[in-house]
Amino acid sequence: MLAENEPRHPYDRLRRDILSGVFGPGDPLRLAALSERYSVSATPLREALSRLEEKRLVEAHRNRGWRVAPVSLGQLEDIAAARLALERALFADSLMHGDLVWEAELVAAHHTLAQTPPPERPEADSARDAWIAAHDGFHRALLGAARSDRLRDFWSETLDQLQRYHDALLYRPGALGQGHRPPGPEDFARLLAEVHSVAHHGALKDAALARDEARALRLLDEHVGHTLAVYRSIAGAPQGTDDQQERTTE
Repeated sequence: MLAENEPRHPYDRLRRDILSGVFGPGDPLRLAALSERYSVSATPLREALSRLEEKRLVEAHRNRGWRVAPVSLGQLEDIAAARLALERALFADSLMHGDLVWEAELVAAHHTLAQTPPPERPEADSARDAWIAAHDGFHRALLGAARSDRLRDFWSETLDQLQRYHDALLYRPGALGQGHRPPGPEDFARLLAEVHSVAHHGALKDAALARDEARALRLLDEHVGHTLAVYRSIAGAPQGTDDQQERTTE
């Protein structure tokens, strides 16, 4: 029996399992096994897999069925760049059109994030899931007054993809090929200091409430740049050579 908050459609359930790392990059997605796991027939599963292929989360291989889409450092950097471009545009629009309701929702989202303990270890667990939900909720609140639903949908897709890449980097050594190593304590310390920082998110909130667009966008650039730098290090990429990293940390 499904839990109260359990997704019911096989598309939503399979999508969640891919994004959370239950099925990792390159894992086969066999219809018989999926049918048993989700208690549905093959027809809705094929529909779900086709939709997920459109979202670039799975790939169809002739005579080999379906597999979770692979990951690469180049794709990670491309997705991060797309996320930043979309979030910058939405954030600037939100700053221009935000009202008192938007301000109140932003303050509430930041309070939730500040009161949600960041994960203390890289292993996936309920604490990490709760922090990700609070973190993404805060970023959604920053963009809450933006007027373009289509841009927001595209941005949400980039967050989904980035979550999948981050899970692969943290929990599946070798997923990005040679040089990808298991994250060490120093990597997670950088995540805590640079990405999970309550102070940095507070500065973003304050700049947004002050409608200080230049400062707000600079802080957003730094946030995305720091995140990418940490994961590039785990992937074994040389530091200081990525154009986007240099651009976002100026």
